[in-house]
Amino acid sequence: MEQMIIINVVIVAVLVTAVIAYLALRRQNDAVQYEVNRLTLRLTEMEMKMDAFHAINNIPGGGSAAADAQGLTAVSKEEKTANADLSEMDDKELFEHISRVIRDEELFRWPDFNRAAVKERFSLSAARIGGAFMRGGGMGLPEFVRNCRLDYACRLMVEQPELSFTEVGEASGYQRTTTFYHDFKARFGMPPAEYRAQQLKQDDATAIQSVQPQGGEPKEQQEITESEKND
Repeated sequence: MEQMIIINVVIVAVLVTAVIAYLALRRQNDAVQYEVNRLTLRLTEMEMKMDAFHAINNIPGGGSAAADAQGLTAVSKEEKTANADLSEMDDKELFEHISRVIRDEELFRWPDFNRAAVKERFSLSAARIGGAFMRGGGMGLPEFVRNCRLDYACRLMVEQPELSFTEVGEASGYQRTTTFYHDFKARFGMPPAEYRAQQLKQDDATAIQSVQPQGGEPKEQQEITESEKND
């Protein structure tokens, strides 16, 4: 009898040990995956900083090999020509040109991107840049950059829902998570978590609707109706 009790105790101890080891391993794997995601975003951020630095200073050859191959960071002849003609643009044209470059090259993802960086990038005065954005775009440069970052964050948090909001903010150009939360709620009237939950719910509803047959009734009901008509 005592021997059976000892055996049962040993079995229970082994099972408990196995469960604890499994939980510890799972927690460790989750931590490793989190670190991998975080480091990946860090590397992406560093690469974007280098791309922006080379683009702002008109230094060809910066950025990743893929970007260099596509000519994304090198200043093209067309871009040099466009920059040379900036003085002839009115406020609206200048705003559209600068805003397009900032979006296309994702310069807003550089955390230190500001008016000084725009001055260096386009060889314009602060007054000319400020006038172009206020009179041509109806907003200041800081507001435009902030909107670009928030738009990028919205897309990122839906396309990659596994990312934390700290990672989303950093990838979008925010240095502080608190600033990201403040700006996001000020613009959308809700915190990022609520926004992402709503967007994912809408995506799920859209996916369900897309598999439903068009015409307002199930395919099986349509077939029955057609059969009744034939009869």
